[in-house]
Amino acid sequence: MQDSPDIEHLTKLAHIMLTDEEKASLSKDLGAIIEYMRVLSGIDTDGVEPMEHVLGLTNVMRADVPVPSSDRGELLACAPNSSDGYYDVPLAVEQ
Repeated sequence: MQDSPDIEHLTKLAHIMLTDEEKASLSKDLGAIIEYMRVLSGIDTDGVEPMEHVLGLTNVMRADVPVPSSDRGELLACAPNSSDGYYDVPLAVEQ
């Protein structure tokens, strides 16, 4: 990624301004990333099953089963104040 027009194009796409030193550093870093991608693309993956996660986790969430909820009237009766079927609480922010 040593090509300056590529770096200029990337900075325009990202809407950032870089110094010449930052552009040189970016060019070096992107070059290292591309080289590593070349190494990875050379790895033989024939016969390897695709994975969703390297740890092989399974879903640990409970089943989504509807259950009856608490009675609204009983819950509102526990509140110090209620109004029109809702909890009536002090104003938390000034308007």
